[in-house]
Amino acid sequence: MNLIKLVTGKPSENTYIVSENGSDAVIIDPGDDIQAINDALVENNMECRAMLVTHAHFDHCNSCKHFQAGGAKVYMHKKDELLVKTVYNLANKFAVHFNRFVVDEKVKDGDVLSLYGLNFKIMHTPGHTAGSCCYILNDNIIFTGDTLFNLSIGRTDFPTGNASQMKKSLKKLFSLEKDYTIFPGHGLPSKLSTEKNHNPYA
Repeated sequence: MNLIKLVTGKPSENTYIVSENGSDAVIIDPGDDIQAINDALVENNMECRAMLVTHAHFDHCNSCKHFQAGGAKVYMHKKDELLVKTVYNLANKFAVHFNRFVVDEKVKDGDVLSLYGLNFKIMHTPGHTAGSCCYILNDNIIFTGDTLFNLSIGRTDFPTGNASQMKKSLKKLFSLEKDYTIFPGHGLPSKLSTEKNHNPYA
């Protein structure tokens, strides 16, 4: 499996490109730098086939429309569609144009997506936004978006954020028994065991 990490846009968001066969790519959180993402795909002879959005803040999905025009599908929780349609996506706060898109497939907690040899299980983890999700890949990696960071967590004071829901979502994540590798929406990767034992919000 190939896993490529790109840091995109003003808020330094982590965009992840994953491919099992080396050509068909699934992008987790295609951020606010179409050119950088496209360059990485071309350099690695990959084609974007699907996009998994952990939540609909602009820095995590502002390239969706571009790759969707090329035939890739967008997967996202329905509770974040409001952000796509309103200023709640926060693009205006950074003076960035938001590229509105339509969600092709609405995911929900417990769904399993089999995409081009990759298996993603959806864990709905509201708190940062109402529709925030984590994507568990092949039962050993979790893309946590802005729910869980390396020794920190996402903010809950943005529109549709909720501190109480965040606590429940973190408890849900920390209840997982396996020691997953964590790939967050910002910052460095981590291990679930490290976050259980050392994250001040655990």
